[in-house]
Amino acid sequence: MSSGTDKREIDVIVEMMEIYINSILYKRKLYPEAIFRIRKAYNIPVYVSIYTALNDYIAQTLKAARELIKNRKMRRMEVIIFKEQENPLESYVFELNYGGAASAKGNDENLSAFEEELRKSLLSLDGRMKDLKKLSDSADVKFKIKLHTTKLAYVKIGNDARLQSFPFVQERAADEVDEKCKIELLPVLQTSCVGVNVFVEEYSAA
Repeated sequence: MSSGTDKREIDVIVEMMEIYINSILYKRKLYPEAIFRIRKAYNIPVYVSIYTALNDYIAQTLKAARELIKNRKMRRMEVIIFKEQENPLESYVFELNYGGAASAKGNDENLSAFEEELRKSLLSLDGRMKDLKKLSDSADVKFKIKLHTTKLAYVKIGNDARLQSFPFVQERAADEVDEKCKIELLPVLQTSCVGVNVFVEEYSAA
């Protein structure tokens, strides 16, 4: 991915992730409503954080995500809500699949369709999340963001001076004993280069 069109696609995908992260934190009440402000995106109102520490964390995460997507090395991003690190309550998953590039003629139409579907998804996000269990009102509910990539990309990007503030760790093998309920938030959408699916995994142990 290197052309101006590809950069625009990456910008839209990263912006989508930023909006979704803020929307999840707002709608699941992980932070006080007072730290969010309304702004417009895709001609609809969305809530975004004005809390500097939170914004810095999200920005550093998305900077790393952008680099991985540019090199087609990010498999998925997870926004994990938990009380204890080893016992997640919910995991919001952005799953990426890299397909062949479409013709230049179709890129604008393709991206416009992606943005329209994203707009519809954001408008219906409340309804899509209504079946989730209510989170505890306790202040000890936290979240973290994980980026899934290849081992080679993990080593390479971990040595990138521009991304030193992002805490890269090598993930242990997944524990498959946890039963999860999967709820789709956004069907697979395709730009000319990347397909994105967004869903939430709700853990039975929650």
